[in-house]
Amino acid sequence: MSKSRMYWLEDDAVPFATFLQIIQTYYHPEVRHDNFAELVQLARQDGGGDKMAAFKQELAQLVSGGREGLRPNAIGIASGYDDWATDEEFLAWLWNELYPSEPVPSSAADKSN
Repeated sequence: MSKSRMYWLEDDAVPFATFLQIIQTYYHPEVRHDNFAELVQLARQDGGGDKMAAFKQELAQLVSGGREGLRPNAIGIASGYDDWATDEEFLAWLWNELYPSEPVPSSAADKSN
């Protein structure tokens, strides 16, 4: 995988860089078997730290449809998911895995309907 496709590794300031970095570290197929349980543990403990707080905020934004500044296919490249047809399905599944006691965030448009 070329680094230019993984632009979030080159610039921490790009939108959703924390989410993309963490999901690549803990969920990508090359590491998923060994690392995903650790991500679940980090997400569910209060001491996840600033990086996990940023990850959760970015995941909530993505799940609710806020994708401004996210390049096409970035989530699929970072995660290497293959069990879902869309980013939306993957993100909703991920939220439920990491934060099972919290409802999946929805967009403001969903809330007004």
